[in-house]
Amino acid sequence: MLKNIEELAVKMGSLDNIRLELKRIQSVKCRLKKQKAKKTYEQDMLEVVAYEQALKEAREYFEPKKTTVTTMTEYDISLLNYDETMKAIKSIQSKKCNTRYLMENIEDNVEYQDACRIEKMLLEHKKIVKPIEETVVKKSELNDLVHQLENLDENVSKEYLIEQMKKLLGH
Repeated sequence: MLKNIEELAVKMGSLDNIRLELKRIQSVKCRLKKQKAKKTYEQDMLEVVAYEQALKEAREYFEPKKTTVTTMTEYDISLLNYDETMKAIKSIQSKKCNTRYLMENIEDNVEYQDACRIEKMLLEHKKIVKPIEETVVKKSELNDLVHQLENLDENVSKEYLIEQMKKLLGH
């Protein structure tokens, strides 16, 4: 069962079918947990758990894992927006805290050194990308400007309109 993941994935057909079957088998497992007095409990539970694991692996066949911060390359980091960069920085700093004291000598700690390297790349990338608030014109601000312009006299100068729009753009 556990070796034929590709066959199982093809047999199930789609990610949705796998998710439904996984939900069903988890319900079976939950009901089975309450039947410990049953003579075939151990064998049944082994079969259910093995099938559940196979389904999880088949799910990964269709849905590959997301790239984790600890495995990111410079290219992966360059694709992040500001919010994703901030989350990645927090994540890698957590990784640094958790791995700092794994070894006596910090220079020998490969995980920690790798986390420091990734954090440095993320901090450099953070300087390049801008927060969404700085790069986006809010609809509410645009709506306010429209209402303001509707209420003005018809003899408003072109310079005034340009000045108001530049304010909106942050110039």
